Amino acid sequence: MSSKRNTFIIVSSFLILTLLIVSGTYFYISKKQENLLDSIYKSSHLNIVNTTENLIKDKLNATLTISLALSKNNNLHKIIKEEDYSKLDYTKIINEIKENSKYKNVWIQVVDKSGKSIYRSWTDKKGDNLLFRNDLKSTLTNQNISTSISVALFSLTLKARTPIYDEENNFLGALEIITHFNSIADDLKENNVDSIVIADKKYKNTIKFPYTNLFIDDYYVANKNANPQLISYIQNNNVEKYVNIPEYIVENGYLISNYTLYDKNNDKLAYILNFIKVKDIDLQIVKSFKIQIIMISVIALIIIFFSFLLYIYSRYIKEIKLQENKKQSILDSQSNIIVITNGKEIIDANKKLCEFFIDIKNLQEFRNKYKCICKAFIDMNDEFYVIEKDYNGKNWAEYVLENTDKNFKVAMKNKDGNIKHFSLKTSRMHLEDYIIATFSDITQEIEQIKKDKEKDRLLFQQSKIAAIADTLKNIAHQWRQPLSIISTIASGMKIKKELNILEDEEFKESCESIISSTKKLSNTIENFTNFFNKDENISSFSFVEALEETINFFDSIFEKNNIICIFNYNNDFILECNRNDFSQAILNILDNSVYALTNKKAENERFIFIDFKDNILEIKDNAEGIDNQILSKIIEPYFTTKHQGFGVGLGLYVVQEFFVKNLGYKIDIKNVTFEHQNKKYSGTSFIVDFN
Repeated sequence: MSSKRNTFIIVSSFLILTLLIVSGTYFYISKKQENLLDSIYKSSHLNIVNTTENLIKDKLNATLTISLALSKNNNLHKIIKEEDYSKLDYTKIINEIKENSKYKNVWIQVVDKSGKSIYRSWTDKKGDNLLFRNDLKSTLTNQNISTSISVALFSLTLKARTPIYDEENNFLGALEIITHFNSIADDLKENNVDSIVIADKKYKNTIKFPYTNLFIDDYYVANKNANPQLISYIQNNNVEKYVNIPEYIVENGYLISNYTLYDKNNDKLAYILNFIKVKDIDLQIVKSFKIQIIMISVIALIIIFFSFLLYIYSRYIKEIKLQENKKQSILDSQSNIIVITNGKEIIDANKKLCEFFIDIKNLQEFRNKYKCICKAFIDMNDEFYVIEKDYNGKNWAEYVLENTDKNFKVAMKNKDGNIKHFSLKTSRMHLEDYIIATFSDITQEIEQIKKDKEKDRLLFQQSKIAAIADTLKNIAHQWRQPLSIISTIASGMKIKKELNILEDEEFKESCESIISSTKKLSNTIENFTNFFNKDENISSFSFVEALEETINFFDSIFEKNNIICIFNYNNDFILECNRNDFSQAILNILDNSVYALTNKKAENERFIFIDFKDNILEIKDNAEGIDNQILSKIIEPYFTTKHQGFGVGLGLYVVQEFFVKNLGYKIDIKNVTFEHQNKKYSGTSFIVDFN
């Protein structure tokens, strides 16, 4: 049996180790894969950013090249000098650029040196002064070459401006080429990237004649070739989320990279949202890594498997060699009393047996005096305390061995005649009929359990008596008015009957009043009975509902003592515990406040405030607080500031035990100063944090 048990333990250990390796490999692969994916995604994001940045630079350079080339045209110089602006027409050039390049939307504008527009390729409007544009004004003033990205009336565009000089180097004006982001989006599309170019929402009112007519909420979409499905996706998932992506996110099968464009003041101008499908990203390195780690884990498991086989074999050989002296070495190495027995007589034992039975010197003397250790067992009148008797055809050792799921004990007297308690465990020796019985001293634990049980019994018995006393007081208070009504009506009826002036109708009304009052008496008993007779099991219930029920239970006490109770809350939650214990704990807190108010405050200024906000309950009164020197002691058992006839010091201790020890919440008691109806008060605040 022992060998089989050891084999089972070894096999179990191997399986556990295998499980740990497999789970460890899984978590390592998951973590490493996550890191690799992050690295790949970050690299992809940086590549997209670099590509986007280069494409923008290339587009600006190409735009500038077109502008430089057109500004050198002698015919243009002649037209500007002669102010024959009707001859300006770049339609053919624009169409050639459209047909022979990837730039499909090129706009051309010519401005004279005074800042007036003398030609626009996209509209017939001209003659207006453009010096309000700082970029164009700078070119006219400084005759410099410049490029920019900006938002204007029509769209978010890329611009290039060059000064116009004639052959004599006379400054004539400026030529501006305006291009769009469509070709940049097309180039990115060739790299499996879908782009959406979005102008910042602050430019919504600036763009009065939108070139694309595409908007996502207040954000203008600048590229006509934007994917409509992605536009809908961004709109449905809140565009603010995407324009505020710090770098990139991965969702819905896409790596979404954000490239932000800034103006010269470093304010956000626009956003280029690049979508690349995750399946288009090369993840081969992740797959290779997973295969490598799995192969290493398999090899490790094979090595461990053969190591376990070798270990089992060597252990088997060792057990054979040590079989003869195994029993005694095991026995003497234990700190507990261990005996080997068949249940009727002792076969062997360790040294602890002789140390406990001081009247014997060795095992042989023990056999001569006791024969079996069961002779020393004391009957404790407890089914879990084993004694020497027949257990349905089995002796004590066989009975314990058969019922391993039970916690058996024995009691024996030591050398001083004191009763000692032991936990009893048994096991059977391999290939033998003998049973190993282990006796572990649990005397201190048993005595402590008895003390704790007695203490708890006394505490909760006293708390229960106090609760019953309070209940009887409440019943008596609520009975007084109905009893008074019954007494008055009955006395009146008796007098009128004696005087023979009792009318039938009056008699009927009096009887109905008496019946009504008796119903009130009955309802009072029923309400108090229902309140204290709830299910003792743990249940789920509304916190606010249970709190309101407890407050209502105290209504008569509040009314009797002229106390105003104000309950406010901003949320509710489901509490799982014994509802009766919860109500009793709240009652104990309220009872302390009532006692304090009736002893310290005038009847016209007695308040109890109950606030439940953000899962924090605060119950405070205006009874001027508690002496700070005793504030920390009020939750100790039997500590009370009340007169002996009003409390035994268990109310707040029961609250502490319920909320902290049983439910695991935090409580705090402190003196507070607060304001109510423009008047300052001080009192005690009891706080329970349910978070």
